[in-house]
Amino acid sequence: MQSYRYEADSLRRIIQGSSANPDVIQIKPKGFKAILQLTADFLETYQVSGTVLAKFPKGALWQEDIQRYYQAMDGRSRLYSFSRTSEAAVPYGTALLPLDGPQIWRGEYFLIILSQTFCGLLVVHRLQSASAVHASPTEDNLERSDPALDLPEGSFPNNSLYLEVCCSVNPELIDALTTSVRAVVERSAQQHPDNTAIQDLLEHWEQYCPPSTEGPTGTALLDRWLGWQLRQQEHLRQSIAAYRKQALAASNLSSQNEVLLNTLRLKDDFLNTIGQELRTPLSTIKTALTLLNSPSLKAPQRQRYMDMITQECDRQSSLISGVLDLLQMETSLEHVRPQALRLADTVPPIVSTYQPLAEERGILLAYTISNDLPAVACPEAWLRQIMIHLLNNSIKFTQAGGRVWVTACQQEEFAELEIRDTGVGIAASELPNLFEHFYRGRNIPPGVPEGAGLGLSIVQQLLSYCGGSILVQSQPGNGSSFRVRLPLHQS
Repeated sequence: MQSYRYEADSLRRIIQGSSANPDVIQIKPKGFKAILQLTADFLETYQVSGTVLAKFPKGALWQEDIQRYYQAMDGRSRLYSFSRTSEAAVPYGTALLPLDGPQIWRGEYFLIILSQTFCGLLVVHRLQSASAVHASPTEDNLERSDPALDLPEGSFPNNSLYLEVCCSVNPELIDALTTSVRAVVERSAQQHPDNTAIQDLLEHWEQYCPPSTEGPTGTALLDRWLGWQLRQQEHLRQSIAAYRKQALAASNLSSQNEVLLNTLRLKDDFLNTIGQELRTPLSTIKTALTLLNSPSLKAPQRQRYMDMITQECDRQSSLISGVLDLLQMETSLEHVRPQALRLADTVPPIVSTYQPLAEERGILLAYTISNDLPAVACPEAWLRQIMIHLLNNSIKFTQAGGRVWVTACQQEEFAELEIRDTGVGIAASELPNLFEHFYRGRNIPPGVPEGAGLGLSIVQQLLSYCGGSILVQSQPGNGSSFRVRLPLHQS
């Protein structure tokens, strides 16, 4: 934990000894700059004319706000700035008062406003870290640093620098500090008898620096000062809310951009894979056609090549149909809306359509769908596509004498359709790749044509679009189970 020590002979002792007992807060240099700007804005807005006594850190940036106020008053206010360096740049209209001796207000800055209508003060004390206790007596970290206040936090050469700030409109405290300032001015006048600014200030001190205002006029402006602070707080709150909203929008935009880039990458990969998949059957067909031109080709070989061409044409057709289905599915997303769908009305007709095909292959295809199941939220065309691909898949990988059956039940907020078969099953190593585009299993039964590898991909995408999911359980030789979960329709 960082420890601090305080310089001797500081204005802080006057504040601590005052019965006003004002609150003191710790801030960064950026906070000090913001308070200066806020104070100058108030003085300029309400045209508070009077005398300003100030000691600022080095650099025009620290003086620009009060200088702006002074110029706006057009000569109706007086601005006196204390500086330890006689060669310091003096803004237009500012009377420079020299500070003699390194210990006078070392590491302290202040702004005292003395007017017939409003009096206030701002005292800032630099908290010096224990690591800097051996610094030269003339060193002042804040004054030596370049106050690049437009840079993010941490841009200051001394990043651990903190300031102790006291703001007050208490008449007793203002008079006590003004008296201390006058004592310094009187000592300076003795050492600089030719300094007209010092002599003029002392000569007209009672006029330029009247006692703190306690009358009705001052109270009215104090009310405005309080209202000003409240408005600034509300403005700050609204600004923070706006910045938070902008940050959230930027974050959402970044997330959307990332999703878009990922989608584009997936589309590129998809197109590359399509090109490879289309090239394979074309190469096989071209090779078979070349061999068919051989004069020494025998009839059985010719027939085998003809069958190969037919098979590859079917594969090509299946691939193109699958790609078109995917494209049609994506383009229809904006127009398709989930509807209340009863499984007992939709699933049995689809299963009945495939029963003749299953019977032709010696496979028993059956279903059990209760009429009491609640409606699901899924477009009918999508559910039809899901069932067609899953039934095709189960019949394709089930040999003669096997069975395929479809059941349905309710699972909490979902309706679950299960398509189970007694087919060849799927190896555990293949399950993670099962829903990838163009993925085809290795254990295709003999005589079964190879598909495009898009059916299960389409099923998974359709389910994701309607808020559903699919789970696969399978073992080689023991068949497979595809469990489809569909969200219930909320009436």
